[in-house]
Amino acid sequence: MHATPHTLAQSPAPTLQRNQLVWLTGAAWQALLAAAWDAQARAILGHWQSQQLPLVVCRQRLPESLQRISLGLPAPLQWERRKLALDVAAEDIAGSGSFPLLADTPLAITHADALQDLLQHTDALQVQLRVYGSFGWQQLCGLPCVRESSDLDVLAHVPDLGTAGQVVWLLQGLRLTWRVDGELVFPNGWALPWREYAQLIGGKVDRVLVKERCGAQLLSMAELRAELRGQPKPVAGAAQEAHALQP
Repeated sequence: MHATPHTLAQSPAPTLQRNQLVWLTGAAWQALLAAAWDAQARAILGHWQSQQLPLVVCRQRLPESLQRISLGLPAPLQWERRKLALDVAAEDIAGSGSFPLLADTPLAITHADALQDLLQHTDALQVQLRVYGSFGWQQLCGLPCVRESSDLDVLAHVPDLGTAGQVVWLLQGLRLTWRVDGELVFPNGWALPWREYAQLIGGKVDRVLVKERCGAQLLSMAELRAELRGQPKPVAGAAQEAHALQP
């Protein structure tokens, strides 16, 4: 299954966020393949080009230049999970998209009993859960990426801190074969690990690492509140239990 790219605006670089998918132009692929690569890297890039697969936006490796966009390509198991780091110009990007929705992956069928309650509650919150990491890339490229030790990495796009607290409560109650990890992503592009946010709410830590495309910083709850204001929406069956997690 391949995600469908969306056409970008004329100035895409400032609008891109970490863990967003992008597709390159034909000219960009030709330039990449013309560079000096070892045989394995060339095989990976050749496969990605021929299958029109996306790359993922990473933290900016050149923070002083927003005209260059840092991308990653985590290869499947057959290429030893090698990770390639690429930097392209804004005009090299033809379109953008997102990782698959959790509800659209085979996990939603094979683990329906465990995931049904989670998805019902996140739907009520109007929160999208997307699968990235090994499970997400396996869904995108159709090749084995998941190992026995792989985490299930989930991106939860939340509108505010209150909703984030409810999503954390829901994820903490999830019981699957794999460890569930991932990030809470806010409208301004800030992302923080949901497990670390749970520790912040519980008073086990006083700061949490907040990531964005051009850097990262440690912030306290007060600093998060100052930037990310908003009230949670009620969730049937979950609001009372989640109240203890409200920041």
